[in-house]
Amino acid sequence: MRDYSFPRRLLLLALLAGTACTGGGKTTPGGPETASADAPKTFPCVHFEDLRPFLPEALEGLTRTQDGGSTGRYGDVSVSEAERSFTRGEEREVKVRIVDTTLGEKLGQAIRSAAEEGRSRAPNDPTAPIFWKDKEAVGFVRYDETNGLAEASLLVGNRYVVAVSSRGFPGTVEVRRVARGIDLEGLARLSQPPGGPDRQGKEHPW
Repeated sequence: MRDYSFPRRLLLLALLAGTACTGGGKTTPGGPETASADAPKTFPCVHFEDLRPFLPEALEGLTRTQDGGSTGRYGDVSVSEAERSFTRGEEREVKVRIVDTTLGEKLGQAIRSAAEEGRSRAPNDPTAPIFWKDKEAVGFVRYDETNGLAEASLLVGNRYVVAVSSRGFPGTVEVRRVARGIDLEGLARLSQPPGGPDRQGKEHPW
């Protein structure tokens, strides 16, 4: 599945000038793999293992195929992300990714701006934005009819980014359905204890 996730692209742009992830996280290609001597002892993001429970356990009609997660630093940027994939043969696929990052404010501004720009779209427009007050979520939706790709990118609780992408489904009904089924209210209330440990970890592609 082609990864055209908006949060991932924005994160990558911000990380290009960064160094490798410390503590065994994802590393920047060609970068050093040792932690900086002056790296802070506390980590500002929720560990990916704490994000994983908010990923859907199962999706009707699809088989759970892969889990992944990482937590680490890239220069001055800290990122945690948890991801889960579901497929049905070669025709259909759904991916759900949850991200917590120190770039959250910039990501949030971009997502809110994109959602506001689409506010005038009709409710039956596949790219109509998402404003779910009961879920503490706002987001925008993309749809590539030619390739059958859809994506919903949501800002949850003014902190977390949830990206749901699909391939092989008509319109954006599936990404909206999957996003709506996530415990976004619970995620919005999730917080890192002040002064929490720098509990970084590496990616686990289960």
